Formats: sequence, structure tokens, C-alpha cells
Amino acid sequence: MQTEETIKSIKTEEMSRQMELAANELYGDYTNDKELTAFTSLDFEDFYETR
Repeated sequence: MQTEETIKSIKTEEMSRQMELAANELYGDYTNDKELTAFTSLDFEDFYETR
């Protein structure tokens, strides 16, 4: 059982590391390319679902 938990922990750490690397790599794109952030202008708009 210990081995299984160790493997799961290693996989989780590796996935976190890869996501952090990807986020850092794309940070410049998201801060400089307005096409990628166009919809963030709607973040504080009220949203009402139509029925």
C-alpha cells in the first residue's frame, strides 16, 4: 500500500510541476495578446440565464 501512495504522490507532484511550467510559459501571451483575454471584460457583468 505504501508503494501505491508514493507513486500517486510522485504523479501528483509531476503534474503540478508541468502545469506550473505551462502557465509560466504562456503568461506572456496572456498578458500581451488581447485576443486571448477578450472575454475577461465580461467577468464582472451580471449573467442571467434565459429560460
